[in-house]
Amino acid sequence: MKRNGWFEVDISGLRKILERRGKQFAIYELVQNAWDENVTKVEVSLTRPNSRRSELTVTDDSPEGFRDLTESYTMFAESYKKSEPEKRGAFNLGEKYVLALCDEASITTTTGRITFDVIGRRRTGSVKRERGTEFVGSLALKIDEWERMCEAARKLIPPVPTFFNGEEISPRTLLRTWTATLPTVKSDEEGNLRPTSRQTTVSAYAVLPGETAMLYEMGIPVVEINAKYHVSVGQKVPLNIDRDNVTPAYLKSVYVELLNHTQI
Repeated sequence: MKRNGWFEVDISGLRKILERRGKQFAIYELVQNAWDENVTKVEVSLTRPNSRRSELTVTDDSPEGFRDLTESYTMFAESYKKSEPEKRGAFNLGEKYVLALCDEASITTTTGRITFDVIGRRRTGSVKRERGTEFVGSLALKIDEWERMCEAARKLIPPVPTFFNGEEISPRTLLRTWTATLPTVKSDEEGNLRPTSRQTTVSAYAVLPGETAMLYEMGIPVVEINAKYHVSVGQKVPLNIDRDNVTPAYLKSVYVELLNHTQI
């Protein structure tokens, strides 16, 4: 049974809640959406703030483009990613969180463009791309916030060539990869997310001087860990709603894997 009109979202209030996470999550959300598609290249740019305004652009070359533009503004819509543990998203929240940070934005793909501004939301079918999707958003940004976002972008471990402000994000030094059975989440026949365990790849990467080791979900940084290496899990990591932490039990499983396959 549909319950349309039950809720309204205060965008300003949501923005204040999201900003406690740090605005760097906007890059992670958009990049992970691109990586989850059939892409060979992703480009990210973040202009240096001018009068405390900055423009964030993320472009990919997926032949299909954005699968369903209505999902860009519908929170918690059913997502094909829920049933695929090797896709990063599940709740259809990422773009909405990023949009909440922006004063205006547009998403242009193979089926058209959606613009978000002070007037509201409108779709234009005549403006489209031959392939891929481009997100452009204008957001308020201080210099120190811009610097943190730039630093965050360089922490990514890309599965395909990914560029930030015109430079390819340097590949990490892979030390070892192995197979492990770890907890994850996957939707059941009714579309409800259920905890499960399955085999996946786990990869250890060298930590650069000055860095702190981190747990990654398929190349996206999640949380700092007490280890000598970065650890990237090749499937959905059971995350909290903010996508920035895991349970102590899950972290213990990761440490056990490190102890069994590396020296920490």
